[in-house]
Amino acid sequence: MSRIRAKSETRPEKAGTRRPGSSVCAIAAFLIKLAKHMALLACFMVVGSATGRATINEVAIFFLITIAALLHSVGRSLERRAPERSRLPLPGP
Repeated sequence: MSRIRAKSETRPEKAGTRRPGSSVCAIAAFLIKLAKHMALLACFMVVGSATGRATINEVAIFFLITIAALLHSVGRSLERRAPERSRLPLPGP
């Protein structure tokens, strides 16, 4: 009697417990949250340069806002591409 099982028989209860696209939704949520934090940082940079407390180059602020917008658009497109059953609920009325 052999104790070796086929690979499909090893854990039938675990097969299919992971939802497809759940990692895509997690990455999308992370990218969107990172983009929002970067946009907030850019707002603080603008306020800091306007009050004269910090000497920040306008080009640096522009690149930070551009990168935040790109990350946000990539996160939203990943959310749209995810399967329906694994999507996170979107806020709104």
